[in-house]
Amino acid sequence: MKLLFFEWHSFMNKGIERGLKELEIPYDTFFYQFNDWEKDDAFLEQFRAYLKAGTYTDVLSVNFSPLISMLCEELGIVYTAWVYDSPLHIRNLESLKNSCNRIFFFDRGQAEEHHKNGVNAMHLPLAVDTEVFRINASKREKEEYRTDISLVGKLYQTEYAYFTAPLQGYTKGYLEGIVNAQGKVYGGYLIPELITDELLAQMNADYANVATDGFSMGRRELEFMLACETTGRERYMALALLSAHYPVDLYSTDVDKRLEKVRYRGYADYYSQMPLAFSQSKINLNISLKTIRTGIPLRVIDVLGCGGFVLSNYQEELFEYFNVGEELVVYENIEDLFYKAKYYLEHEDERKQIALAGFERVKRDFTFRERLEKMYPKN
Repeated sequence: MKLLFFEWHSFMNKGIERGLKELEIPYDTFFYQFNDWEKDDAFLEQFRAYLKAGTYTDVLSVNFSPLISMLCEELGIVYTAWVYDSPLHIRNLESLKNSCNRIFFFDRGQAEEHHKNGVNAMHLPLAVDTEVFRINASKREKEEYRTDISLVGKLYQTEYAYFTAPLQGYTKGYLEGIVNAQGKVYGGYLIPELITDELLAQMNADYANVATDGFSMGRRELEFMLACETTGRERYMALALLSAHYPVDLYSTDVDKRLEKVRYRGYADYYSQMPLAFSQSKINLNISLKTIRTGIPLRVIDVLGCGGFVLSNYQEELFEYFNVGEELVVYENIEDLFYKAKYYLEHEDERKQIALAGFERVKRDFTFRERLEKMYPKN
């Protein structure tokens, strides 16, 4: 095997490289940052020439690239993608079915869905390299990041209000019902089943009355918007409730003026700032995007890998890979989130013991070496 690791500004690059070296798998790297993941003629020309010159047999990337898949299919090269996003942010899904592909999804539900549609899709949880996140921080640096509760991530502010404004009352109410129903269900993803052909037809009939550019709403676009709107509302409610009682930090480029008591910290660099935010927050929130059906988001594994305490929404795979209540804590609804946050802020020893047990779990069972061995088993 002659492996080329395609890199972009993604997470996990350092961990993957260290894992490949531990396994003594020789590899080269090629860095490129796409502006458009599905159309880039300059990249195709450059990468095709690089693959041919290097006589590579395998290409590996974080997340799936249709353009890389197209070239690997053309040149007879095995293409392995390890996906940490949900959903896949590509418009045309046909390239997923290329015969060169081996696509590992962190979310079992997502893997099963694609597998049913003819994709060589497999399930593989994500990983963390605890050494990569080890920072010898000064007392001053630790103090700067210290807080009771923090959330790293988007607020998922959508254009839901804009896209529902032209709709008839019943249709608008039905969409609101979908968002409210999904918001009340933890452990099930209802949205795709509730988006019917009739709903889309009615919405697009309403849009035709006001749109001059021929706009129409697609199924995938509507699903993603509703999932983001539901997640955004949950994150807002959590931050509003908790910040009314405790110091809460938000690491995000998003701002919501209604969250007056939240301390906005801006973007946190993945390697230099995020580990400090996770380790110095007494409680780290994980409120997953609703499109993640069963999987464990990278955020959870990274928090644990930095020695932080995780308070997460329900995800099925958390109960498969962790001792919930001993290595991390799961909340059942917003009220439960508040009471568990209150409890663990008041019980420091118990909180620290859980964080330590979670750290030991990911250090032992969520290594890049072990994941890469599954991708590239020795025959």
